[in-house]
Amino acid sequence: MRLSYLNRFFGYGLLSILIYWILGSCNAEKSTKNSQKDSFIAFVGKQYLYPSDLAPMDPLHTDVADRDFFIKKYVEEWACKQLLIAQADYPSIQPSMEAKLNDYKNDLLAYHFLERLIQSEWDPYVSSEEVADYYQKYKQRDFILPHDIVRGLFLVLPSKAASINSVRSLILSNKAADRAKLQSYCKSYAHAAILERNKWLPWETVLVKTGYRPVGDATRLLKTNKFIHIVGQKYTYFLKIDQYKLAQEIAPLEAVEDRVKAIILHKRKLDLINKIKCKLLEDAKKNNTCVIQIN
Repeated sequence: MRLSYLNRFFGYGLLSILIYWILGSCNAEKSTKNSQKDSFIAFVGKQYLYPSDLAPMDPLHTDVADRDFFIKKYVEEWACKQLLIAQADYPSIQPSMEAKLNDYKNDLLAYHFLERLIQSEWDPYVSSEEVADYYQKYKQRDFILPHDIVRGLFLVLPSKAASINSVRSLILSNKAADRAKLQSYCKSYAHAAILERNKWLPWETVLVKTGYRPVGDATRLLKTNKFIHIVGQKYTYFLKIDQYKLAQEIAPLEAVEDRVKAIILHKRKLDLINKIKCKLLEDAKKNNTCVIQIN
Protein backbone atom coordinates (compact mmCIF):
# COMPACT_ATOMS: atom_id res chain seq x y z
CA MET A 1 0.00 0.00 0.00
CA ARG A 2 2.90 2.34 0.79
CA LEU A 3 4.40 1.55 -2.63
CA SER A 4 1.15 2.30 -4.42
CA TYR A 5 0.95 5.65 -2.59
CA LEU A 6 4.50 6.50 -3.72
CA ASN A 7 3.75 5.48 -7.31
CA ARG A 8 0.61 7.62 -7.32
CA PHE A 9 2.54 10.53 -5.87
CA PHE A 10 5.29 10.33 -8.50
CA GLY A 11 2.99 9.34 -11.36
CA TYR A 12 0.28 12.00 -11.00
CA GLY A 13 1.53 14.74 -8.76
CA LEU A 14 5.19 15.23 -9.59
CA LEU A 15 4.81 16.30 -13.23
CA SER A 16 2.24 18.97 -12.46
CA ILE A 17 4.28 20.16 -9.48
CA LEU A 18 7.43 20.54 -11.61
CA ILE A 19 5.56 22.36 -14.39
CA TYR A 20 4.01 24.66 -11.82
CA TRP A 21 7.40 25.48 -10.28
CA ILE A 22 9.22 25.98 -13.61
CA LEU A 23 6.48 28.27 -14.95
CA GLY A 24 6.28 30.06 -11.64
CA SER A 25 10.01 30.79 -11.68
CA CYS A 26 9.51 32.75 -14.89
CA ASN A 27 7.11 35.13 -13.12
CA ALA A 28 8.74 35.92 -9.79
CA GLU A 29 6.73 39.10 -9.27
CA LYS A 30 3.44 37.24 -9.41
CA SER A 31 4.59 34.35 -7.21
CA THR A 32 5.66 36.69 -4.41
CA LYS A 33 2.03 37.65 -3.96
CA ASN A 34 1.16 34.10 -3.01
CA SER A 35 1.74 32.61 0.39
CA GLN A 36 4.72 30.31 0.91
CA LYS A 37 2.53 27.19 1.07
CA ASP A 38 0.95 28.03 -2.27
CA SER A 39 4.40 28.10 -3.95
CA PHE A 40 5.71 24.75 -2.75
CA ILE A 41 7.31 22.27 -5.13
CA ALA A 42 6.30 19.15 -3.25
CA PHE A 43 5.08 18.01 0.12
CA VAL A 44 5.00 14.75 2.06
CA GLY A 45 2.79 14.81 5.10
CA LYS A 46 3.64 18.04 6.90
CA GLN A 47 7.01 18.49 5.19
CA TYR A 48 7.23 20.99 2.31
CA LEU A 49 9.88 21.58 -0.33
CA TYR A 50 10.07 25.17 -1.63
CA PRO A 51 11.88 26.80 -4.57
CA SER A 52 14.22 28.47 -2.08
CA ASP A 53 15.43 24.99 -1.03
CA LEU A 54 16.78 24.50 -4.55
CA ALA A 55 18.36 27.93 -4.86
CA PRO A 56 21.78 26.93 -3.41
CA MET A 57 22.09 24.26 -6.12
CA ASP A 58 21.48 26.85 -8.88
CA PRO A 59 19.63 24.52 -11.33
CA LEU A 60 18.48 27.44 -13.51
CA HIS A 61 22.01 27.93 -14.92
CA THR A 62 22.03 24.54 -16.63
CA ASP A 63 20.54 23.46 -19.94
CA VAL A 64 16.78 23.06 -19.96
CA ALA A 65 16.90 19.28 -20.43
CA ASP A 66 19.54 18.85 -17.74
CA ARG A 67 17.69 21.21 -15.41
CA ASP A 68 14.41 19.33 -15.72
CA PHE A 69 16.14 16.00 -15.09
CA PHE A 70 18.11 17.40 -12.16
CA ILE A 71 15.01 18.90 -10.52
CA LYS A 72 12.97 15.75 -11.04
CA LYS A 73 15.64 13.49 -9.51
CA TYR A 74 16.23 15.82 -6.58
CA VAL A 75 12.52 16.12 -5.77
CA GLU A 76 12.07 12.35 -6.02
CA GLU A 77 15.00 11.77 -3.66
CA TRP A 78 13.64 14.36 -1.24
CA ALA A 79 10.17 12.78 -1.31
CA CYS A 80 11.54 9.27 -0.78
CA LYS A 81 13.63 10.48 2.15
CA GLN A 82 10.61 12.10 3.80
CA LEU A 83 8.53 8.96 3.28
CA LEU A 84 11.24 6.77 4.81
CA ILE A 85 11.57 9.10 7.78
CA ALA A 86 7.81 9.09 8.29
CA GLN A 87 7.57 5.30 8.08
CA ALA A 88 10.52 4.87 10.49
CA ASP A 89 8.94 7.09 13.13
CA TYR A 90 7.69 4.22 15.30
CA PRO A 91 8.02 3.98 19.11
CA SER A 92 10.14 0.83 18.75
CA ILE A 93 12.69 2.57 16.52
CA GLN A 94 12.61 6.16 17.66
CA PRO A 95 14.31 5.81 21.10
CA SER A 96 17.36 3.99 19.71
CA MET A 97 17.64 6.46 16.83
CA GLU A 98 17.41 9.40 19.23
CA ALA A 99 20.19 7.90 21.33
CA LYS A 100 22.40 7.46 18.25
CA LEU A 101 21.65 11.00 17.08
CA ASN A 102 22.48 12.38 20.52
CA ASP A 103 25.75 10.40 20.55
CA TYR A 104 26.63 11.72 17.11
CA LYS A 105 25.75 15.28 18.10
CA ASN A 106 27.84 15.08 21.28
CA ASP A 107 30.79 13.54 19.43
CA LEU A 108 30.60 16.31 16.84
CA LEU A 109 30.45 19.04 19.48
CA ALA A 110 33.36 17.53 21.41
CA TYR A 111 35.42 17.16 18.24
CA HIS A 112 34.89 20.76 17.12
CA PHE A 113 35.60 22.21 20.56
CA LEU A 114 38.74 20.08 20.86
CA GLU A 115 39.88 21.38 17.45
CA ARG A 116 39.45 24.95 18.71
CA LEU A 117 41.55 24.19 21.76
CA ILE A 118 44.21 22.56 19.58
CA GLN A 119 44.39 25.56 17.23
CA SER A 120 44.94 27.93 20.15
CA GLU A 121 48.16 26.06 21.04
CA TRP A 122 49.17 24.63 17.67
CA ASP A 123 52.66 25.17 16.29
CA PRO A 124 53.09 23.88 12.70
CA TYR A 125 56.80 24.77 12.46
CA VAL A 126 59.19 21.82 12.26
CA SER A 127 62.87 22.65 12.40
CA SER A 128 65.50 20.99 10.24
CA GLU A 129 67.12 19.69 13.45
CA GLU A 130 63.90 17.91 14.44
CA VAL A 131 63.65 16.35 11.00
CA ALA A 132 67.28 15.19 11.04
CA ASP A 133 67.01 13.78 14.56
CA TYR A 134 63.87 11.80 13.79
CA TYR A 135 65.34 10.52 10.53
CA GLN A 136 68.55 9.34 12.20
CA LYS A 137 66.61 7.59 14.95
CA TYR A 138 64.15 5.72 12.73
CA LYS A 139 65.73 5.55 9.27
CA GLN A 140 66.54 1.82 9.48
CA ARG A 141 63.00 1.02 10.56
CA ASP A 142 60.71 3.42 8.68
CA PHE A 143 62.59 4.64 5.61
CA ILE A 144 63.59 1.59 3.60
CA LEU A 145 63.04 2.18 -0.09
CA PRO A 146 60.36 0.04 -1.78
CA HIS A 147 61.79 0.86 -5.23
CA ASP A 148 64.81 2.35 -7.00
CA ILE A 149 65.05 6.15 -6.93
CA VAL A 150 67.20 8.53 -8.92
CA ARG A 151 67.95 12.18 -9.47
CA GLY A 152 69.53 13.94 -12.42
CA LEU A 153 68.54 15.40 -15.79
CA PHE A 154 66.29 13.51 -18.20
CA LEU A 155 65.32 14.82 -21.65
CA VAL A 156 63.49 13.56 -24.72
CA LEU A 157 63.95 15.66 -27.85
CA PRO A 158 62.74 15.24 -31.41
CA SER A 159 65.71 13.84 -33.29
CA LYS A 160 65.40 16.63 -35.85
CA ALA A 161 65.31 19.43 -33.26
CA ALA A 162 67.52 22.43 -34.07
CA SER A 163 71.01 22.52 -32.53
CA ILE A 164 70.45 19.14 -30.86
CA ASN A 165 74.19 18.41 -30.95
CA SER A 166 74.79 21.17 -28.39
CA VAL A 167 72.48 19.59 -25.81
CA ARG A 168 75.00 17.02 -24.60
CA SER A 169 77.52 19.67 -23.51
CA LEU A 170 74.77 21.69 -21.80
CA ILE A 171 73.61 18.65 -19.81
CA LEU A 172 77.12 17.74 -18.70
CA SER A 173 77.97 21.31 -17.70
CA ASN A 174 77.68 22.52 -14.09
CA LYS A 175 77.68 26.21 -15.03
CA ALA A 176 74.60 28.22 -14.09
CA ALA A 177 74.59 29.91 -17.49
CA ASP A 178 74.50 26.55 -19.28
CA ARG A 179 71.66 25.36 -17.06
CA ALA A 180 69.68 28.46 -18.01
CA LYS A 181 70.38 27.79 -21.71
CA LEU A 182 69.23 24.19 -21.30
CA GLN A 183 65.97 25.26 -19.66
CA SER A 184 65.30 27.74 -22.43
CA TYR A 185 66.09 25.15 -25.11
CA CYS A 186 63.76 22.58 -23.51
CA LYS A 187 60.88 25.07 -23.43
CA SER A 188 61.17 25.35 -27.20
CA TYR A 189 61.94 21.78 -28.25
CA ALA A 190 61.59 19.14 -25.50
CA HIS A 191 59.04 16.37 -25.93
CA ALA A 192 59.55 15.50 -22.23
CA ALA A 193 61.93 16.97 -19.67
CA ILE A 194 62.83 16.47 -16.00
CA LEU A 195 65.18 19.28 -15.05
CA GLU A 196 64.86 19.30 -11.24
CA ARG A 197 68.20 17.63 -10.69
CA ASN A 198 68.00 17.86 -6.87
CA LYS A 199 64.63 16.09 -6.68
CA TRP A 200 64.54 12.34 -6.00
CA LEU A 201 62.14 10.41 -8.22
CA PRO A 202 61.23 6.73 -8.61
CA TRP A 203 63.33 5.34 -11.45
CA GLU A 204 60.25 3.78 -12.99
CA THR A 205 58.53 7.19 -13.01
CA VAL A 206 61.44 8.64 -15.00
CA LEU A 207 61.27 5.80 -17.52
CA VAL A 208 57.51 6.19 -17.93
CA LYS A 209 57.66 9.97 -18.35
CA THR A 210 60.48 9.86 -20.86
CA GLY A 211 59.16 6.80 -22.67
CA TYR A 212 62.60 5.20 -22.58
CA ARG A 213 62.48 1.43 -22.13
CA PRO A 214 65.95 -0.04 -21.56
CA VAL A 215 66.86 -3.45 -22.89
CA GLY A 216 67.31 -5.82 -19.96
CA ASP A 217 67.23 -4.99 -16.27
CA ALA A 218 66.43 -1.33 -15.51
CA THR A 219 68.14 -1.54 -12.11
CA ARG A 220 71.36 -2.79 -13.67
CA LEU A 221 71.25 0.20 -16.01
CA LEU A 222 71.48 2.49 -12.98
CA LYS A 223 74.54 0.67 -11.69
CA THR A 224 76.44 0.71 -14.98
CA ASN A 225 75.59 4.08 -16.54
CA LYS A 226 75.97 7.70 -15.54
CA PHE A 227 74.98 9.13 -18.90
CA ILE A 228 72.72 7.60 -21.54
CA HIS A 229 72.44 9.07 -25.03
CA ILE A 230 70.20 7.14 -27.42
CA VAL A 231 69.41 8.48 -30.89
CA GLY A 232 66.19 7.09 -32.33
CA GLN A 233 64.46 7.71 -35.62
CA LYS A 234 61.82 9.91 -33.98
CA TYR A 235 63.26 10.87 -30.58
CA THR A 236 66.66 11.30 -28.95
CA TYR A 237 67.05 10.45 -25.26
CA PHE A 238 69.44 12.11 -22.81
CA LEU A 239 69.53 10.62 -19.31
CA LYS A 240 72.15 12.01 -16.93
CA ILE A 241 72.10 10.09 -13.64
CA ASP A 242 73.65 12.11 -10.83
CA GLN A 243 72.73 9.80 -7.93
CA TYR A 244 70.66 6.70 -7.31
CA LYS A 245 69.49 4.50 -4.47
CA LEU A 246 68.26 0.96 -4.91
CA ALA A 247 65.23 -0.75 -3.44
CA GLN A 248 65.76 -2.02 0.13
CA GLU A 249 68.40 0.64 0.81
CA ILE A 250 67.77 3.45 3.28
CA ALA A 251 66.13 6.42 1.61
CA PRO A 252 68.18 9.64 1.69
CA LEU A 253 66.80 12.34 3.97
CA GLU A 254 66.00 14.66 1.03
CA ALA A 255 63.69 12.01 -0.44
CA VAL A 256 61.60 11.59 2.73
CA GLU A 257 61.81 15.03 4.36
CA ASP A 258 58.14 15.90 3.76
CA ARG A 259 57.10 12.52 5.11
CA VAL A 260 59.21 13.01 8.25
CA LYS A 261 57.62 16.43 8.85
CA ALA A 262 54.14 14.94 8.50
CA ILE A 263 54.99 12.21 11.02
CA ILE A 264 56.38 14.75 13.51
CA LEU A 265 53.31 16.97 13.18
CA HIS A 266 50.96 14.02 13.60
CA LYS A 267 52.79 12.91 16.76
CA ARG A 268 52.80 16.51 18.03
CA LYS A 269 49.04 16.73 17.54
CA LEU A 270 48.41 13.48 19.42
CA ASP A 271 50.58 14.70 22.29
CA LEU A 272 48.72 18.02 22.36
CA ILE A 273 45.34 16.27 22.38
CA ASN A 274 46.45 14.12 25.30
CA LYS A 275 47.74 17.19 27.16
CA ILE A 276 44.46 19.09 26.65
CA LYS A 277 42.33 16.16 27.77
CA CYS A 278 44.46 15.57 30.87
CA LYS A 279 44.18 19.25 31.83
CA LEU A 280 40.42 19.23 31.31
CA LEU A 281 40.08 16.24 33.63
CA GLU A 282 42.47 17.64 36.19
CA ASP A 283 40.66 21.01 36.37
CA ALA A 284 37.27 19.33 36.53
CA LYS A 285 38.35 17.10 39.42
CA LYS A 286 39.71 20.10 41.33
CA ASN A 287 36.40 21.94 40.83
CA ASN A 288 34.40 18.81 41.75
CA THR A 289 32.59 18.96 38.42
CA CYS A 290 33.95 15.53 37.59
CA VAL A 291 34.13 12.54 39.91
CA ILE A 292 35.59 9.20 38.81
CA GLN A 293 35.11 6.43 41.38
CA ILE A 294 37.55 3.83 40.14
CA ASN A 295 41.13 3.12 41.14
